[in-house]
Amino acid sequence: MSLMLEEIRQQPDVLARILQQESRKIGELGTSLRKRDIRLIVLVARGSSDNAAQFARYLLEISTGIPVSLAAPSIYTLYHAKLNLDHALVVGISQSGEGEDINHVLTEARARGAFTIGITNEPNSTIVKTVDAPLFIHGERERSVAATKTFTGQMMISYMLAGALAGSNTVTRGYEAIPDLCARTLAQEGMIRELAPRYTFMENCVVIGRGLLYGNAFELALKLMETCYVVAERFSSADFFHGPLAMVERHFPVILFACPGPMMPGIKILVERLREARAETLAITSDQELAGLCSRSIPILPEIGEFLAPIPYIIPGQLLAALLAEAKGLNPDTPRALSKVTRTL
Repeated sequence: MSLMLEEIRQQPDVLARILQQESRKIGELGTSLRKRDIRLIVLVARGSSDNAAQFARYLLEISTGIPVSLAAPSIYTLYHAKLNLDHALVVGISQSGEGEDINHVLTEARARGAFTIGITNEPNSTIVKTVDAPLFIHGERERSVAATKTFTGQMMISYMLAGALAGSNTVTRGYEAIPDLCARTLAQEGMIRELAPRYTFMENCVVIGRGLLYGNAFELALKLMETCYVVAERFSSADFFHGPLAMVERHFPVILFACPGPMMPGIKILVERLREARAETLAITSDQELAGLCSRSIPILPEIGEFLAPIPYIIPGQLLAALLAEAKGLNPDTPRALSKVTRTL
């Protein structure tokens, strides 16, 4: 069994640990931040952490009403721009805490008036010494190069931070149930193991998600690229209509994340178009009608609503990547040319 698969299975326990060990600290942090009159939130990350930031952007903007930006680190590291960050909250997300460009942005942001937070799995890392407030994933060491438990841990902290900033509302309420929902979702591993060999010879695909599941599309595409060496493009369902749909032909693989919510009607319209093109469609969804329209589906618990969906919905994607790598005879733990800590400026 790969380390990646082992760490996928650890996620319910990791998420529960975060809730237990970080709730009080994040609650106190929220009280302090509300007094600071935060008018802008900037998220800075790379790789899987950047995909978690994509999710956090949607969650934070919807729940708090505060504009959220994804930082371009080269603005700071290569162009040496001096931004005015008064009344800004800058959040660095890094599983290792050693991303040089992430830490550079955080240092500059703090000097320019921002309050800084670091989300990491490594309590002795550089990011902890760089920020005003570190938050920890408590995932123990992640040994596989492909991030899984640290990715969902970053997402869980995003829920907690949103709740602390916005208070309890329809967006942030109920995230305490996520560890249990993930444990129940892991029960799909056997079905996904049977499904994965169908895609053994897949060389190209598209992954689609929108809204709160947009980051999931980026993350699954990354996992397929780094563990299975599949060229995986990722799009929102809306952007896919603006040109990329033209490349789809018979048997072209399209993987879709689709949970109940305002995005579902648009996803169904897209799937109808994909059916006309005779594409190979795989839906990760709880919607039985959508599942029936697709070539294949991975069923999700129907009680998982839109705002709690992103973490449970990514788990089948992680399992698919790990088990597809196995079916291809690849080791997902040691992708070629990659290392666990990536240092860029």
